Amino acid sequence: MNIKNPFPITGYISPEYFCDREEETQKIISAIANNRNLTLLSLRRMGKTGLIKHVFHHLESEKEYRLLYFDILSTTNTADFVREFSKVILLDERKYSSNFFKKLLSFLTGIRAKIVFDNLTGAPEIEFDYQNNIEIERSIEAIFEYIGSQKTDYVIAIDEFQQIVNYPEKNLEALLRTHVQQRNNVHFIFSGSNKHLLLSMFSDYGRPFYQSSEIMYLNRLDKDIYADFIMEKFTKVGKNMDRNLVLEMLNQLHIYTFYVQYFFNRLFEISSKNIDNALVTKVMENILLERDYTYINYRNLLTTQQFNLLKAIAKEENIQQINSQVFLKKYNLGSASTVNRAIKALIDKEMVYEESSIYRVYDVFFEKWLQRL
Repeated sequence: MNIKNPFPITGYISPEYFCDREEETQKIISAIANNRNLTLLSLRRMGKTGLIKHVFHHLESEKEYRLLYFDILSTTNTADFVREFSKVILLDERKYSSNFFKKLLSFLTGIRAKIVFDNLTGAPEIEFDYQNNIEIERSIEAIFEYIGSQKTDYVIAIDEFQQIVNYPEKNLEALLRTHVQQRNNVHFIFSGSNKHLLLSMFSDYGRPFYQSSEIMYLNRLDKDIYADFIMEKFTKVGKNMDRNLVLEMLNQLHIYTFYVQYFFNRLFEISSKNIDNALVTKVMENILLERDYTYINYRNLLTTQQFNLLKAIAKEENIQQINSQVFLKKYNLGSASTVNRAIKALIDKEMVYEESSIYRVYDVFFEKWLQRL
């Protein structure tokens, strides 16, 4: 009998495979029920997408909500944004609408688009015919008019929302804010991993979205609750693992959701019924060995100064004073000004993040790899 691995690393399965976040789930549901938009901030791969899907799971039984989620990280302009937004609306209509083709024709006309079919796969795709930015803006207006005309409430989650700041068209913030304000049947969840940009969008006076959304920061899971969750999954299939060893691995992985899930996913697949320290060490060794080539290439993307600083941060694990003379001398990093330039570059490259004045390597497995150099 095949046993489903209880530590998924992509997608959302069901509450059975989702650990805790009860307080956060209720807070988001309450915001939606009371007509407040919410902005969800977290580090990359901390579980914000899973949390949104978990909230959607709870809301699915409430027929008054239509639930739309789309990720705009890969988009580069407003036309891309319209394309992603349109896709989720059409998928939703196809799922729920009894007169889908009639609505499809009306919707596509409004956004100046048509359905085409891929020559190789035969899959339907949306093709746009925009001549200028004015037509794109009219499509956004048409999308919101379409949603506003429906006799139901929508919950729309836009992941990596800060990406719109990077679009060449600089008026999308104001344009979206106008339509968000006008639609009483739409509740928004804005989420993203760039804390600085998102906070600026919603907290800086003069920005279109200023104070238009409740801010919620997604912290790490409670270590004991996470340990209990992991223990229960192993015990359920007759695998024995000491709880202290689970807690130790949570500490080593900084309770960072993706890396915890990935590590225990790999540990769970091993047939052994007794999980001891030697087996845990072997699994970690295998993970790092598999990534060796990738991490060596990372080194080639950095200057010597940047790589040396990255390695020093990895060895310290949670350094606060990167300009202190003790830290600079210990790792022979040069002057404080040189380190300042290097840390800015590492943060921009998303190799390092800063949280509560502590600097850490983003990729926990990369950190372990660097520690061995």
